[in-house]
Amino acid sequence: MDTAALTDRLFGDALGALELYTVYIGERLGLYRALADDGPATSTELAGRTGTIERYVREWLEHHAASGLLAVDDPAAGMLERRYRMPDEHRPVLADPDNLLYQAYRGVEMVRAARPLPDVVAAFRHGGAPPPLPWEPEGRAEWNRPLFLNLLGEEWLPAIRDLDQRLNADPPARVADIACGTGWSSIAMARAYPKITVDGYDLDAAAIEVATRHSADAGVADRVVFHAVDAATLDNAGVYDLVTIIEALHDMERPVEVLGTARRLLAPEGFVIVVDERVEPEFTAPAPDRERYAYGWSVVACLPSAMEDPESRATGAVMRPETLHRYAIEAGYGDVEVLPIETDSWRFYRLRV
Repeated sequence: MDTAALTDRLFGDALGALELYTVYIGERLGLYRALADDGPATSTELAGRTGTIERYVREWLEHHAASGLLAVDDPAAGMLERRYRMPDEHRPVLADPDNLLYQAYRGVEMVRAARPLPDVVAAFRHGGAPPPLPWEPEGRAEWNRPLFLNLLGEEWLPAIRDLDQRLNADPPARVADIACGTGWSSIAMARAYPKITVDGYDLDAAAIEVATRHSADAGVADRVVFHAVDAATLDNAGVYDLVTIIEALHDMERPVEVLGTARRLLAPEGFVIVVDERVEPEFTAPAPDRERYAYGWSVVACLPSAMEDPESRATGAVMRPETLHRYAIEAGYGDVEVLPIETDSWRFYRLRV
């Protein structure tokens, strides 16, 4: 890449970052939802609908029209008379968090990732990990919600034939969902398989509180229970027919210990399924976009969050299949199978005892 191309690229990157910050504003304030649900609006009308300040909303609307994220009926109209609308094809991307195409969460992700960057810089110099972020003001972008609700129990798990049979069979299967976050993976499995019970485990008490609300809202609280606990300390051996670790193992300081716990939790003939980043089998440079994306998250968030413990394995988001295979063997498994489930983002592993 020559000098001019690199200059242009970084300008484009800055443009994209600024647009995601404005997407964050639209998502947090309900501006997208108000336009999608109630139709086109002037800046005054949208401010009234959302309880916001007209002058700020006007600038946001003008930016979004200039950027092509929204449409404006008549650009030549007076600034307070212009009506802005959300094109129908933009609604699933900006205003429907249950849709697989939803992307407005990316603005929330970027802002949350940026908050600890001064602490990350300090960690680069001195070691250790930046302090954990408080839950507020963003919470966590629940980008995995539509993926789990639409695909986990409807396509991905049914593709594992013998597992699907067990989850539909009697006696009802018990599932442990390790590092369950705000609970959507646990809820999705319970909705897809009405006989099973699920215990969701996560270190983050705030996430568990949110997950508990989600399970009640989803009508599965009688079969899905969440626990704020370190999975490595669980001792209820031999009781679970399925143990899942979904998009979390690379964040853990002691992944081998957690995999060992998963093995101990298994009932006879049980299943351990790990889902993690679909990165290249080997380091490559320049890399495909998906690899660049994983490395970006690894540098600013995933690796720093796993560096507090001096004995951490410090995996980072770019956990290649060979790394997971090594961890599994250390944890006492006999084999690791990469499952033929195709997604853009994730790779599915079955760990065999």
